[in-house]
Amino acid sequence: MPPDYCNNPVPGPYYQMRMSTEEDLPSLANQARDGDSDAWAEIYKTMAPPIFRLCRRALPTRQDAEDATGDIFLKARLHLAQYDASRPFPPWLYRVAANHCWDELRRKSPHRELDDSEAALSKLEAEAPTPQEAVLVNESKRTVRRAIAGLEDRTRLAVILRYFADMSYAEIGDVLGISSNFTGVLLLRARRTLRKKLAS
Repeated sequence: MPPDYCNNPVPGPYYQMRMSTEEDLPSLANQARDGDSDAWAEIYKTMAPPIFRLCRRALPTRQDAEDATGDIFLKARLHLAQYDASRPFPPWLYRVAANHCWDELRRKSPHRELDDSEAALSKLEAEAPTPQEAVLVNESKRTVRRAIAGLEDRTRLAVILRYFADMSYAEIGDVLGISSNFTGVLLLRARRTLRKKLAS
């Protein structure tokens, strides 16, 4: 990726094209799908900053976020055929980003869990658990991860974006193409489902 894109949005000739709007992106995606490198560069220029911000909020370090941003755009370009150009482009790209960040979190930060479970587990760990308690802590973490992975796809993404990317209901709604109110409903259902799974 071009250097310093997060700090300087107009560093050189790469960025001398006009800034696209969301309405332009489906058309640009179609052009990029047909092999137009300039169209893909325009998509990158428009969407790299918000994708980087999502990654920076979801992942532990800036370097992780920069690496993830490059990986996400590579994945997106390789899978452009799966994008439906009759629908907005940013939510599709955010879903690619959300899935990638979730994979990175599971790979690099397996200790990170949902808020209420994380608090309880951290309390146990802070009290120098016995070997028996440590087994219970590790099993609880695995149970939480399995419970999240078992959620319906849209609900799982809402949970990831809320609890791992710290996004607002409005931001999550924009990503998933739903209203803020329905985002709240999804997260409420998710919490209830997770509590049942964790209690069983």
